[in-house]
Amino acid sequence: MFSAAAMVFVLAGCAAKMSTAENAPEIQLQWPAPPDAPRYVYETQLRSPADIRPEKEDERVRRLLTGRGAVSSDPVYRKPAALAARKGRIYVADPPTASIVVFDVPRQRVFQVGVREPNQVRKPVSIALDASDRLYVLDAGRRAVMVYDSLGLFLFSVGDPAVLNQPSGVAVSADGQKIFVVDRGSLEGDDHKVVAYAPDGKELFRLGPRGSGPGRFNIPLSATVSREGTLLVLDSGNFRVQGFDLEGRQHMMFGSVGTGLGQFSRPRSITTGPDGTIFVSDGSFNNVQIFNREGQLLMWLGKPDLRNGPGQFGLVAGIATDETGRLYVSDHYHNKIEVYRPVGAADAQAPAR
Repeated sequence: MFSAAAMVFVLAGCAAKMSTAENAPEIQLQWPAPPDAPRYVYETQLRSPADIRPEKEDERVRRLLTGRGAVSSDPVYRKPAALAARKGRIYVADPPTASIVVFDVPRQRVFQVGVREPNQVRKPVSIALDASDRLYVLDAGRRAVMVYDSLGLFLFSVGDPAVLNQPSGVAVSADGQKIFVVDRGSLEGDDHKVVAYAPDGKELFRLGPRGSGPGRFNIPLSATVSREGTLLVLDSGNFRVQGFDLEGRQHMMFGSVGTGLGQFSRPRSITTGPDGTIFVSDGSFNNVQIFNREGQLLMWLGKPDLRNGPGQFGLVAGIATDETGRLYVSDHYHNKIEVYRPVGAADAQAPAR
């Protein structure tokens, strides 16, 4: 059994140390900032195998003497497009390497999924997990969803290239019986939609098409299914989030365009926490806004900054949460993934593997 407390030890022990020079800019490690009570704390950054494997004493001495570490500190991804996380595994969709990079924290190793012929991925742009830890990879190159088991072995694929124009997001029900593909559609056309598939590839229903009314979309980019069974679609061009039940009935909607609190400017990705909290990343604000399940803003995390410190983003992109409530944020400009722990979750027990 692997505890989240052990994960904290492994991750925190590998986190980069911040400068303490008197003239160094202050680094914000908790959100919101004092004097408000913190709700999320910066934990670490994930880029290389060295970030999840603590250095042993003999390895530290060898590095000091030779300048070379026992574990590689080279980045293992080139453009972290989308994220998923569960049980100490962080999955990273990386289109430039045509793979899913997996940080396996309990086993302190990094490996790839989707690289074995003939079922390798070509351009993974979105990923999701069901309750059985099956991995759903939206492959924009194939215009299909490739499904792998928890060991990374290919199971099946769904999706019709004749139906999907520019697929951009995937979500799945907990039981894996409904696979939702977000299609941002063409620039001038009205084929902006969400298509629901069964595991056998049968199309169940569609949501859309293009429009501004309830149940319609304008450049939808991302989707997620909450623990309560709500399909949340990031309706980017309408600057809002729409919520549906798993039969496709729309029952909630929030958001508007603007630069105010709770508004959207360039929404990029959406995810939900184990308590139903909704997270939306925004590429203009370079932050993650956090809402309750009714769509009311609770707080935000991160800010635009080119210095690449904790919480400093140049082009925020994919986000994910795990069962402990940790938030994972990818940044294309700084080519990094940051991990934030909700206050009070340090000793939370992760499910048995």
